Amino acid sequence: MHDTTDVATLLTHGGWALVDPRPTALANPDTFEMPTADELAALRPGSLVKAMFRCVTIADEVTDGLAPYDAEGRPQLVSFVERMWLTVVETSGTPDGDVECVLDNMPYSTHCSLVPGTGLKIPAHHLIATDPPADDLDLRGYLATLARDFGAEVARATDPVDPTALPRVHPDQQRRCADVGVPPHPPAMFGSMLVASDVGPDDVPLFGGRFDPEPERSDVGWVVWARHASMEEAQAAAGFRVVTVQEAFRLAPAAWPWLALPPHWGFTADADGGEAYPIDIEE
Repeated sequence: MHDTTDVATLLTHGGWALVDPRPTALANPDTFEMPTADELAALRPGSLVKAMFRCVTIADEVTDGLAPYDAEGRPQLVSFVERMWLTVVETSGTPDGDVECVLDNMPYSTHCSLVPGTGLKIPAHHLIATDPPADDLDLRGYLATLARDFGAEVARATDPVDPTALPRVHPDQQRRCADVGVPPHPPAMFGSMLVASDVGPDDVPLFGGRFDPEPERSDVGWVVWARHASMEEAQAAAGFRVVTVQEAFRLAPAAWPWLALPPHWGFTADADGGEAYPIDIEE
């Protein structure tokens, strides 16, 4: 369950705040390990580090028991903690100093202004994991690429976020929703969906339909199949496997651009791009 108590405060600061992990580690000593002093002292430019952020996102029936939009169509917002990787740019070389980093991840959260390339100064004791630099890392080139791709967004990382704005989703998903004039309903990344057992990563055409989510089953509502005229034929021929939305990105990548469509919408993804359409799904 996500939290609603600090959303307004977070929105004044780009929809995010750094989280101190030490209370969590203290409360869970057997399952929550922090980097050692030696690991922190070994950090250098190009090292990877992970930190925790509380971010604002649109509500989800599965994780929050709350519809993403209210009766007037305004987003209902909650906050949750995301763990994200960063690349070290400069470090004091001590376990008590600050580490200057740039964010590597694009947050899942929909009302958070952090983007890859956002520069952050993080106390070393706030880091929850470290990794050495990749052998072939060109740090200067990597930073230049991030500045080219996300420079404008980086500059707005702490600007206030409009709580009435539509959720930020992947551009492909945003485009598919805009094409048919519906607001995005991004599914919970660790919610469940059904993908036909015979679907492979290269399969097109690919078909999908979204039922009403069932929070008690962690089901976001999506059913995806290929090679069969209907969901019923796919069930009879191959059956379905339960996967997370995140796993579906690997199993059926052609479905990804369509997954922010709301319930009672479906899609056909094909070599020409595909189309979305409203559907009447009998429960």
